[in-house]
Order: sequence, then C-alpha cells, then structure tokens
Amino acid sequence: MGQILRRLDFSKSDGYAPLSSDFDKFYKRYVYYRLRDCFNRPISSCPGAEFDLMERVSKDHNVSFEFTGKTRRCLNLGSYNYLGFADPDSPCSPAVKEALAEYGVTTCSHRVDAGTTKLHRDLELLVARYVGKPAAMVFGMGFGTNSTGIPALVGKGGLIISDSLNHASIVIGARSSGAKIKVFNHNSIVASIFVVLTG
Repeated sequence: MGQILRRLDFSKSDGYAPLSSDFDKFYKRYVYYRLRDCFNRPISSCPGAEFDLMERVSKDHNVSFEFTGKTRRCLNLGSYNYLGFADPDSPCSPAVKEALAEYGVTTCSHRVDAGTTKLHRDLELLVARYVGKPAAMVFGMGFGTNSTGIPALVGKGGLIISDSLNHASIVIGARSSGAKIKVFNHNSIVASIFVVLTG
C-alpha cells in the first residue's frame, strides 16, 4: 500500500507540478494563521456603530479556535454600514423594510435580470429633470455602470482617452467597447492633450 501511495504522490514525481508550493505553506503558517484572528472575527449582533464580538481562544497557534461563550462590545470601524441600514434604531430602517415589503429584493439586482420597476423610472425622470436633460439612465452599481455603460456609448471606430490609473471597471468597459484606447499619464493635462493631438 505504501508503494502505491508513493507512486500517487504527484508533488514529488518528476514531470508533475506540486499540489501546493512551499510559499503557500509558508504564507499559511506564518502570515495567514497569525492574521486571521484579527480579520476573521465572528460577531453576534448587527454591524451597527457598535457590535458584539464573540471571544475565542486557540490552543494550536490559530489553526483552530474554540469559543469561550463570552462577548465583548466593540466599536465598528470597518463596515459597509455607512448608511446605517444595519442599525436596529436607524431612521432609514422603517423605509427600507417598507420598500422591501412592497418591491422585494429584486430591485437590488441588475435590471436586465430582475426587471424595471416604477421606482427606476421615477428616479430616472427625477435625475433627468435635475440635470436639465430629456432623459437619464440610472445604474444600480458603480462597477456595472462603467463596464457595461462605456460599450453602449462608444464602439468600433471610436476613441477613448483614458487616465493610466483608471479603475478596473473603466478599463474593462473601454476594452469591451472595441474602440481605440489611448492612455495618458495619471492626472496630466499636458499628456492627455498630447495623446489627443498625436492619436
């Protein structure tokens, strides 16, 4: 049996890539196991301005953890709860619950997948009126706005002049468009004018 297992150990066989590299093992042991106690802390309350942190201990250098059954009240300095929706006493919570009861959670998804509601149309009319244009288009997320909106506005035969440090969503949208892309140095007006004149 031992000979069969040795033959199947591809990590030591010539011609086969190892299943995990030495760096993976090093990273896991000396970096990840030490840091995950800081980053992967379990909480037992809503992530409001403060939350309850579940205390835990490790007897094997953070490979595994055991809960002590105690919690500690902590200040929340790292959360996407910047609008306060997760706070139980938030002034936004009743309106959010009411909207979810009436429209469901599909309004949080892509409109191509989940459909357009009266809320979408009302918002677009409001935005158009605010900016003084006949119509407006509202996207539900930033990444999707750039990655899908740019190809709808520019296509083959077009020219996109792009900052070298643009967000990945803009880069993906520009590449998907099929337009010619000219990149200039970050925040350099002179470089962008040069790109336009020589483009």
